[in-house]
Amino acid sequence: MSYKNPLNLFCICLLWLLAACSLEPASYPTPSEPTADSDRLIILCEGLWGMDNSSLALLDHGVLTSRWFQQQNPGRHLGDTGNDILQVNDTLIAISVNWSNIIQYIRPDGTAIAATENIPNNRRLATDNQGYLYVTSYADKGYVAKIDIKSKEVVDTCHVGYEPEGIAYYDGRLYIANTGGYSTQTQDHGYEQTISVVDAHTMRELKRIDTGCPNLFGTMSVSGQFACINSAGDMYNIAPRCIVLNMANDEFRVFNFPATYNCAYRNRFYMIGSAFSHLTGTYTYSMHTISLPSLEVHDGLGEYGDAEETILQMQSPYALFISPYTGHLYSSDARAYATNGYVYEFGRDGKPIGRYLLRGVNPSGFVASKER
Repeated sequence: MSYKNPLNLFCICLLWLLAACSLEPASYPTPSEPTADSDRLIILCEGLWGMDNSSLALLDHGVLTSRWFQQQNPGRHLGDTGNDILQVNDTLIAISVNWSNIIQYIRPDGTAIAATENIPNNRRLATDNQGYLYVTSYADKGYVAKIDIKSKEVVDTCHVGYEPEGIAYYDGRLYIANTGGYSTQTQDHGYEQTISVVDAHTMRELKRIDTGCPNLFGTMSVSGQFACINSAGDMYNIAPRCIVLNMANDEFRVFNFPATYNCAYRNRFYMIGSAFSHLTGTYTYSMHTISLPSLEVHDGLGEYGDAEETILQMQSPYALFISPYTGHLYSSDARAYATNGYVYEFGRDGKPIGRYLLRGVNPSGFVASKER
């Protein structure tokens, strides 16, 4: 979990102390043998800020290997606070390791290749599939770095809004969600509510799209020309929202529910919304799907509806992912944010397939890897 988000640190510490009070879901299958109709899934566990305990797990057709990165790279640690993981191409996976200030690269077999250093407070990743990787950074009031995949070197940067979070590439442009949430705690700046549009070739900011929704924090998923962005609100009086941006014409629509953990699959956005209130000290969860390009909204997770009850039983839902290969849905439970987390697997019909207890904290990122 990143502690540079606008959640009150004191409230999070209280949640840690409640770890022993977690309500476990009912009896759940846990496969012990490989299953044919399943994925080879790489799972990023953020760890705890300042503890240098980020890790990778491998869920290979139902068989779990925790601390997979350490096994594949003896004597090495992934680093401190892994924020994002991205399949760059068939032979390269990138991981942004926030508090270690690096982008770590691995092969699909888990062996480390190299790292791009000196990108302080890095956050989210995107690629143009043309030899470049892009990463947002909270440092220096907020910027985006452009990395040459071959050399692993930063070749250009562009300043954007304060504390940029999610990033997407579309048709030669980068779309960056600005949050400003960290600055509100230091009184340097208020919440941002803009999306920066950057020319990926020249790395110059073209304009900012004012969404009218503050604190564009968290996951950004992409389906074709559409991007799904979460607005966390101010956690007092301004409610969280979901924004769907059409990157082909820069038009957007705002929906009256959060999209805290969202993913894209077959022309739909799926989302678990987590609305936190400092006034009550509680989270309220919701689930929605948005069809594309109609932007028609449906309550719940559509064909995965049978998974909803299990997700609502989780102590702290923390991520959502649907495999492009099998259509299986995966969701994680961070529990009290300081204990080993769970990953749940559901079939294309939403029926439970497995629950996996990781030896890693705060599972938040997934890559469905092709066979080695």
